Amino acid sequence: MINRLFFIMALGIVAPALSLAAPSKNKRGDVVWVDPAFASRGVQSIALLPAASYDNNFKSEKTVESQLSQALRPSGYRWMSPAVSKEMLRSAWGDSGLAAIDSDILKDGRVDSLLAGRLCRQLRVTAVLSVRGDLFEQVQVEWNQGGKPSTTVQTRAGLVDSGGRLLWSASGSETAEGPYHDPNAATLGVKSSGLTTEPITGQGGAPSFEEVSTRLFMRWASLFPAFAAAQAPAAAPADSAGKP
Repeated sequence: MINRLFFIMALGIVAPALSLAAPSKNKRGDVVWVDPAFASRGVQSIALLPAASYDNNFKSEKTVESQLSQALRPSGYRWMSPAVSKEMLRSAWGDSGLAAIDSDILKDGRVDSLLAGRLCRQLRVTAVLSVRGDLFEQVQVEWNQGGKPSTTVQTRAGLVDSGGRLLWSASGSETAEGPYHDPNAATLGVKSSGLTTEPITGQGGAPSFEEVSTRLFMRWASLFPAFAAAQAPAAAPADSAGKP
Protein backbone atom coordinates (compact mmCIF):
# COMPACT_ATOMS: atom_id res chain seq x y z
CA MET A 1 0.00 0.00 0.00
CA ILE A 2 1.47 3.36 -0.99
CA ASN A 3 0.65 6.56 0.83
CA ARG A 4 2.01 9.69 -0.87
CA LEU A 5 2.00 13.04 0.87
CA PHE A 6 3.12 15.97 -1.27
CA PHE A 7 3.49 19.50 0.01
CA ILE A 8 5.18 22.74 -1.06
CA MET A 9 6.55 25.35 1.31
CA ALA A 10 7.88 28.91 1.32
CA LEU A 11 11.11 30.24 -0.14
CA GLY A 12 12.07 27.52 -2.59
CA ILE A 13 15.51 27.33 -4.10
CA VAL A 14 16.79 29.86 -6.63
CA ALA A 15 19.76 28.80 -8.74
CA PRO A 16 22.89 30.72 -7.73
CA ALA A 17 24.58 32.94 -10.26
CA LEU A 18 27.27 31.31 -12.35
CA SER A 19 29.88 33.62 -10.85
CA LEU A 20 29.25 32.18 -7.39
CA ALA A 21 30.59 28.97 -5.92
CA ALA A 22 29.08 25.81 -7.37
CA PRO A 23 26.91 23.70 -5.06
CA SER A 24 28.51 20.68 -3.44
CA LYS A 25 27.07 17.18 -3.80
CA ASN A 26 27.73 14.43 -1.29
CA LYS A 27 27.60 10.68 -1.76
CA ARG A 28 23.99 10.57 -0.59
CA GLY A 29 22.91 12.86 -3.43
CA ASP A 30 22.30 15.98 -1.35
CA VAL A 31 23.07 19.22 -3.19
CA VAL A 32 24.09 22.05 -0.86
CA TRP A 33 25.11 25.59 -1.80
CA VAL A 34 26.48 28.30 0.51
CA ASP A 35 26.97 31.96 -0.36
CA PRO A 36 30.79 32.46 -0.41
CA ALA A 37 30.22 35.77 1.40
CA PHE A 38 27.94 34.25 4.06
CA ALA A 39 30.21 35.25 6.95
CA SER A 40 30.02 38.91 5.93
CA ARG A 41 26.21 39.02 5.64
CA GLY A 42 25.72 39.58 9.36
CA VAL A 43 23.15 36.85 9.95
CA GLN A 44 22.28 36.70 13.64
CA SER A 45 18.62 35.75 13.83
CA ILE A 46 16.53 33.47 11.61
CA ALA A 47 12.78 32.92 11.41
CA LEU A 48 11.64 29.52 10.20
CA LEU A 49 8.51 30.21 8.19
CA PRO A 50 5.44 27.99 8.54
CA ALA A 51 4.72 25.44 5.85
CA ALA A 52 2.67 26.32 2.80
CA SER A 53 1.25 23.27 1.02
CA TYR A 54 -1.15 22.68 -1.83
CA ASP A 55 -3.06 19.99 0.07
CA ASN A 56 -2.77 21.69 3.48
CA ASN A 57 -1.37 18.48 4.99
CA PHE A 58 -0.91 19.65 8.56
CA LYS A 59 0.93 16.53 9.77
CA SER A 60 3.54 16.59 6.99
CA GLU A 61 4.20 20.28 7.44
CA LYS A 62 4.63 19.99 11.20
CA THR A 63 6.93 17.00 10.85
CA VAL A 64 9.32 18.90 8.61
CA GLU A 65 9.19 22.06 10.72
CA SER A 66 9.91 20.14 13.91
CA GLN A 67 12.72 17.94 12.57
CA LEU A 68 14.47 20.77 10.71
CA SER A 69 14.31 22.96 13.81
CA GLN A 70 15.86 20.26 15.96
CA ALA A 71 18.63 19.58 13.44
CA LEU A 72 19.65 23.25 13.15
CA ARG A 73 19.33 24.13 16.84
CA PRO A 74 23.09 23.73 17.56
CA SER A 75 24.04 26.24 14.82
CA GLY A 76 23.90 29.03 17.39
CA TYR A 77 21.61 31.64 15.85
CA ARG A 78 18.64 33.22 17.57
CA TRP A 79 15.74 31.28 16.08
CA MET A 80 12.07 32.09 15.72
CA SER A 81 9.77 29.09 15.45
CA PRO A 82 7.15 28.70 12.69
CA ALA A 83 4.36 29.05 15.26
CA VAL A 84 5.67 32.38 16.53
CA SER A 85 6.34 33.60 12.98
CA LYS A 86 2.78 32.77 11.99
CA GLU A 87 1.21 34.52 14.97
CA MET A 88 3.28 37.67 14.48
CA LEU A 89 2.40 37.82 10.79
CA ARG A 90 -1.28 37.14 11.45
CA SER A 91 -1.36 39.89 14.08
CA ALA A 92 0.22 42.39 11.69
CA TRP A 93 -1.25 41.37 8.33
CA GLY A 94 -4.28 39.24 9.21
CA ASP A 95 -5.37 35.95 7.69
CA SER A 96 -5.62 37.58 4.28
CA GLY A 97 -1.97 38.57 4.54
CA LEU A 98 -0.97 35.01 5.41
CA ALA A 99 -3.02 33.74 2.47
CA ALA A 100 -1.24 36.20 0.15
CA ILE A 101 2.15 34.97 1.39
CA ASP A 102 1.07 31.37 0.83
CA SER A 103 -0.16 32.22 -2.67
CA ASP A 104 3.14 33.86 -3.54
CA ILE A 105 5.07 30.88 -2.22
CA LEU A 106 2.96 28.30 -4.02
CA LYS A 107 3.18 30.24 -7.29
CA ASP A 108 6.92 30.85 -7.41
CA GLY A 109 8.36 28.34 -4.92
CA ARG A 110 9.65 31.16 -2.67
CA VAL A 111 8.76 34.67 -1.59
CA ASP A 112 10.29 37.36 -3.79
CA SER A 113 13.11 39.63 -2.66
CA LEU A 114 10.85 42.52 -1.66
CA LEU A 115 8.59 40.31 0.42
CA ALA A 116 11.63 38.68 2.08
CA GLY A 117 12.72 42.13 3.25
CA ARG A 118 9.25 42.92 4.60
CA LEU A 119 9.12 39.60 6.42
CA CYS A 120 12.49 40.18 8.06
CA ARG A 121 11.48 43.65 9.21
CA GLN A 122 8.12 42.48 10.53
CA LEU A 123 9.62 39.49 12.36
CA ARG A 124 12.70 41.48 13.48
CA VAL A 125 15.17 38.92 12.13
CA THR A 126 18.05 39.10 9.68
CA ALA A 127 16.98 36.13 7.54
CA VAL A 128 14.08 33.76 6.89
CA LEU A 129 14.37 30.03 6.30
CA SER A 130 11.90 27.80 4.49
CA VAL A 131 11.67 24.21 3.38
CA ARG A 132 9.75 22.62 0.54
CA GLY A 133 8.71 18.98 0.80
CA ASP A 134 8.71 17.36 -2.63
CA LEU A 135 7.84 13.82 -1.64
CA PHE A 136 6.56 11.99 1.46
CA GLU A 137 6.05 8.36 0.46
CA GLN A 138 5.49 5.29 2.58
CA VAL A 139 5.29 1.76 1.19
CA GLN A 140 3.81 -0.90 3.44
CA VAL A 141 3.94 -4.60 2.54
CA GLU A 142 0.60 -6.43 2.51
CA TRP A 143 0.16 -9.20 5.06
CA ASN A 144 0.32 -11.96 2.39
CA GLN A 145 3.34 -10.57 0.52
CA GLY A 146 7.09 -10.66 1.09
CA GLY A 147 9.42 -7.69 0.99
CA LYS A 148 10.70 -4.70 2.93
CA PRO A 149 8.49 -1.70 3.72
CA SER A 150 10.09 1.69 3.12
CA THR A 151 9.68 5.42 3.73
CA THR A 152 11.04 8.22 1.52
CA VAL A 153 11.32 11.94 2.24
CA GLN A 154 12.52 14.41 -0.39
CA THR A 155 12.86 18.10 0.43
CA ARG A 156 14.46 21.44 -0.46
CA ALA A 157 15.35 24.33 1.83
CA GLY A 158 16.53 27.90 1.38
CA LEU A 159 17.75 30.76 3.58
CA VAL A 160 17.15 34.32 2.35
CA ASP A 161 18.28 37.50 4.10
CA SER A 162 16.59 40.87 4.51
CA GLY A 163 18.17 42.10 1.28
CA GLY A 164 16.56 39.29 -0.70
CA ARG A 165 19.82 37.38 -1.16
CA LEU A 166 19.86 33.59 -1.17
CA LEU A 167 22.49 32.62 1.42
CA TRP A 168 22.12 28.84 1.69
CA SER A 169 20.19 26.12 -0.10
CA ALA A 170 19.92 22.37 0.15
CA SER A 171 18.03 19.63 -1.64
CA GLY A 172 18.03 15.88 -1.26
CA SER A 173 16.16 12.78 -0.22
CA GLU A 174 16.38 9.95 2.26
CA THR A 175 14.89 6.45 2.05
CA ALA A 176 14.86 3.98 4.93
CA GLU A 177 13.64 0.38 4.94
CA GLY A 178 11.92 -1.56 7.66
CA PRO A 179 12.53 -5.25 8.48
CA TYR A 180 11.76 -7.92 5.89
CA HIS A 181 8.10 -8.94 5.94
CA ASP A 182 7.65 -12.73 5.83
CA PRO A 183 4.23 -13.77 4.46
CA ASN A 184 4.62 -17.12 6.23
CA ALA A 185 5.17 -15.65 9.69
CA ALA A 186 3.10 -17.02 12.54
CA THR A 187 -0.28 -15.35 13.08
CA LEU A 188 -0.81 -13.67 16.44
CA GLY A 189 -4.41 -12.62 15.83
CA VAL A 190 -6.70 -10.97 13.31
CA LYS A 191 -8.03 -7.47 12.72
CA SER A 192 -11.25 -6.54 11.02
CA SER A 193 -11.46 -3.85 8.35
CA GLY A 194 -14.94 -3.42 6.90
CA LEU A 195 -16.02 -6.71 5.35
CA THR A 196 -12.54 -8.27 5.45
CA THR A 197 -10.16 -9.56 8.10
CA GLU A 198 -6.35 -9.61 8.08
CA PRO A 199 -3.93 -11.70 10.13
CA ILE A 200 -1.70 -9.90 12.66
CA THR A 201 1.88 -11.20 12.60
CA GLY A 202 3.62 -8.66 14.81
CA GLN A 203 6.18 -7.79 12.13
CA GLY A 204 7.61 -4.29 11.83
CA GLY A 205 6.38 -1.77 9.28
CA ALA A 206 7.90 1.16 7.41
CA PRO A 207 10.01 3.68 9.38
CA SER A 208 8.23 6.84 10.52
CA PHE A 209 8.44 10.08 8.56
CA GLU A 210 10.00 11.68 11.65
CA GLU A 211 12.86 9.16 11.69
CA VAL A 212 13.60 9.50 7.98
CA SER A 213 13.41 13.31 7.83
CA THR A 214 15.72 13.52 10.85
CA ARG A 215 18.40 11.56 9.00
CA LEU A 216 18.16 13.92 6.04
CA PHE A 217 18.19 17.13 8.07
CA MET A 218 21.09 16.04 10.26
CA ARG A 219 23.21 15.72 7.11
CA TRP A 220 22.16 19.21 6.09
CA ALA A 221 22.88 20.59 9.55
CA SER A 222 26.54 19.61 9.21
CA LEU A 223 26.71 21.84 6.12
CA PHE A 224 24.78 24.79 7.57
CA PRO A 225 27.15 27.69 8.46
CA ALA A 226 27.42 28.05 12.23
CA PHE A 227 26.94 31.39 13.95
CA ALA A 228 30.19 33.36 14.08
CA ALA A 229 30.82 35.17 17.34
CA ALA A 230 32.53 37.95 15.38
CA GLN A 231 29.19 38.80 13.73
CA ALA A 232 27.55 39.66 17.05
CA PRO A 233 27.57 43.35 18.04
CA ALA A 234 29.79 44.25 20.98
CA ALA A 235 26.80 45.00 23.22
CA ALA A 236 25.04 41.71 22.49
CA PRO A 237 24.15 39.67 25.61
CA ALA A 238 26.00 36.44 26.27
CA ASP A 239 22.89 34.35 25.61
CA SER A 240 22.07 35.94 22.23
CA ALA A 241 22.25 32.52 20.56
CA GLY A 242 18.78 31.06 20.74
CA LYS A 243 16.97 27.89 19.81
CA PRO A 244 14.47 27.09 17.06
